[in-house]
Amino acid sequence: MPVVERDLTYFVLPPSHSSLTPGSELDSFVLISGPKTRFPGFEWKLEFPFPNAYRILLTGPDRPRPPHDNVNAPAKFCSFKLLSLDKENCHAVFAFLSPPSGTKLQLMLSWSYQIFSEVWEVGESEGDDRLILSDLSARSYALTEHGVIRHWKFDRTRLHLGLGEKAAPIDLTGRSFTLHATDAAYYDAYRTDPLYKHTPFLISTPRLNEDGQQDLTYALFHATNSIATWDVGAEIDYPSGGLSKRFVQDWGGLEEWVMVGKGVEGVVKTFAEMTGKPRLVGRDWFGYLGSTMLLSDKENAQELLEEWPKMCRKHDIPCSAMHLSSGYTADEDSNNRWVFHMNKRRYPDFKQMTKVLHEAGMKLVPNVKPYMLLSHPAYKRLKESDGLFYDPIFKGPSQQNLWSSGEGVSGDGSWVDLTASAARKWWSQGVQSLIDLGVDGMWDDNSEYFTRDDELLFANEFDHNREVMLEGKVKTGLMGRITANEMMNKVSHETLQAANPERRTFILTRSGNPAAFKYACSTWSGDNLTSWHNMRGSQHIQLNSAMSLMQNTGADVGGFGGDTPTPELFTRWVQLGVTHSRFCIHSGSYDTHGNEKLSTPWMYPEMLPIIREHIKWRYLVLPFLNNLMWQSHLHAVPPNAPLFYGPFSTDPVLYTDRILEGFDAWMGVGQILTAPQLFEGGLTRDVYFPKASLDDKSLYFDLHAPFGKHRAGEWTTVATPIEHGGMLAREGAMIPIGKDKATVTAVSGPARTHSDGVDLIFESDGGQVDLDDWRGLMLFPGRKGKLYTGEWIEDDGISAIPGTCTFSVSYCGTEDSVEVNVSVEENRFKPLWEGKLHIVLPFGDNRVVPKAKQTTWKGRDVWALDLPHV
Repeated sequence: MPVVERDLTYFVLPPSHSSLTPGSELDSFVLISGPKTRFPGFEWKLEFPFPNAYRILLTGPDRPRPPHDNVNAPAKFCSFKLLSLDKENCHAVFAFLSPPSGTKLQLMLSWSYQIFSEVWEVGESEGDDRLILSDLSARSYALTEHGVIRHWKFDRTRLHLGLGEKAAPIDLTGRSFTLHATDAAYYDAYRTDPLYKHTPFLISTPRLNEDGQQDLTYALFHATNSIATWDVGAEIDYPSGGLSKRFVQDWGGLEEWVMVGKGVEGVVKTFAEMTGKPRLVGRDWFGYLGSTMLLSDKENAQELLEEWPKMCRKHDIPCSAMHLSSGYTADEDSNNRWVFHMNKRRYPDFKQMTKVLHEAGMKLVPNVKPYMLLSHPAYKRLKESDGLFYDPIFKGPSQQNLWSSGEGVSGDGSWVDLTASAARKWWSQGVQSLIDLGVDGMWDDNSEYFTRDDELLFANEFDHNREVMLEGKVKTGLMGRITANEMMNKVSHETLQAANPERRTFILTRSGNPAAFKYACSTWSGDNLTSWHNMRGSQHIQLNSAMSLMQNTGADVGGFGGDTPTPELFTRWVQLGVTHSRFCIHSGSYDTHGNEKLSTPWMYPEMLPIIREHIKWRYLVLPFLNNLMWQSHLHAVPPNAPLFYGPFSTDPVLYTDRILEGFDAWMGVGQILTAPQLFEGGLTRDVYFPKASLDDKSLYFDLHAPFGKHRAGEWTTVATPIEHGGMLAREGAMIPIGKDKATVTAVSGPARTHSDGVDLIFESDGGQVDLDDWRGLMLFPGRKGKLYTGEWIEDDGISAIPGTCTFSVSYCGTEDSVEVNVSVEENRFKPLWEGKLHIVLPFGDNRVVPKAKQTTWKGRDVWALDLPHV
């Protein structure tokens, strides 16, 4: 690979800055190419869009600001103070307007030869200053053939996290990553790169100092959609300024965002303010999501899929939705996928099939793919209307080999360019045709847009304002091929929204950039390979994805490709999957030997009772999951998070290799500690219980027999028989629960009636869905009078603009009793359980709950508390 790196040097102050003096309040600070430079016409610009985040723009000839819509920049940026300015020696110091609480931050800048900056936390006395972030002094900014390169000093002791969906382990330090999306089917969860997402968001967080304190965390985000590389200390070129990390962007100028915060949580929240918080996911999508490629491809597919609710009933498995793989779009003769085509032989009455699923309370989301084989009936229409990527060499639509039917079977075709107005119109009509058949969302699949040629042209006919826009047709290299994915999700979302404006949209996308998740609310880690190794790696992938704001995500439970999972592997994968924010069992059509592959909860009769128990547990804690997604939507708190997240960032044990290379995580930060068994034949787990402070002695309550208690800061061996993994609630946790079956939040309206007008059938009428009319609250109190506080949110789970009911909880445990107080802070939704809340204490806890009435639930004593005004 050719190496092109041309240093940018000799910048000067522009004439507009000639009057600047220390103490000046600035909207921006600018440097321009000086007379001694080899590359004239460049501008470097510093701004503070957010109080604790600054932006650097570097633009010049053939290096425009990257076109994108990944950031929601505020209309008015912050002003910032110039603390000192030495024009002769080319040095300036700036103050952060609002650094993290209790800190004072300064940005130091010099430009006598190369531009060089450092961020310092200023101490109270001389010698106490701490360096947070520094450019590489001899090698900070450079040009590639079409793009730019950035270098920073590299501290090997820090953790590096994020970058969206990247291979395990969770710490990215010492590795190099490509930033673009590809169809990485059957990938190795520890080695393959790239995978399916494009997220140039890198977090750098320190381990604890010798004094037990933690320096500030910072994150770097590059707004480009172009292909890039993040080298996080993998390559060493020591003479060029020491150890470094490097970002190489293939096309365009630089748009770099730098944010500083306390712990990983601080920068994740800033990133969410910058790019948009996760969308609110509908309640039904937290249950068990069925999916199978095999059944959709069968010649009697409709008949088989209409049997799905009966199979779920037969085996007593609740199910909330079915994913419909692309077999429904297959041409009747060739089996080639033709997006938006309906195979009438396999699906003679698609609407009737939808009705059967809807009556059983199951949503339906069909697979759609953004490319067309040359044989597609609409290919000529899109070609004549310039709706396909344009090849300037051959003066027509770009053509390449694309997946068409079975494994390894492909044909010539073209990617649909959804920046073209004609293509968007056609795509919207296709989505609407499926909505007319009753579907409930879109599964935007195969959406990586790996067009393979940076010279191909986007039409660039956007009909909405974007953060950065260019004129005329734009090369794929500069626009970034992932832009097409963003537009695919946008058109799918807007068509669903227009058809049913009162309902929350559901877009599941396999790929995406940050802007794509303005429209898509859910994703997954693509076509994984069945193995213990890949199941383990998936846990790390989920956690980095969640810290990158993909917070409704999961893996194909059981594995998509490869051999059928063994009974033990499948059971352990289900036990892991039910703890994730998205739980879907999915499989490809055939295993490596050509045998049919169909992963279902009932595939192993000897394991069915265990699988059933875990899926029902998922439904039991669905109110908890719903609340976690509200916290994600409102505050960008990941439903699944690494152990060092939030208040646990000061526990030094959590930064050891033993923890970082392990698989334990939070299900709700500080709520449930999950310790899955992910090794074949494993029957016990060594588990560490995180501390929120140096003197934290909080209890952890084992949710499985013998229901032991453990102290924060301790290691303990926990039993993980095949019946369950490790799962422990932390003292002070609040877990709202409901029935362990599929339920709806209302007897009428959108919660019950699907968009096609079909009502689900209640259990009382012979159906498979019950009412959400029972609520419990699992509490985990100590005995020393400590007060615990929290809240949870309820809503109807379907409305686009939902009314909510927010419950504020405080509780306190002594030796004899547990005092519980619950108040309604917001009351714009009326739950079916009508204010009757059942307090559930840990197994074996016989304390009384004053002001509550003792009753029973599932054979154990609980306490019924009447809440007024609900």
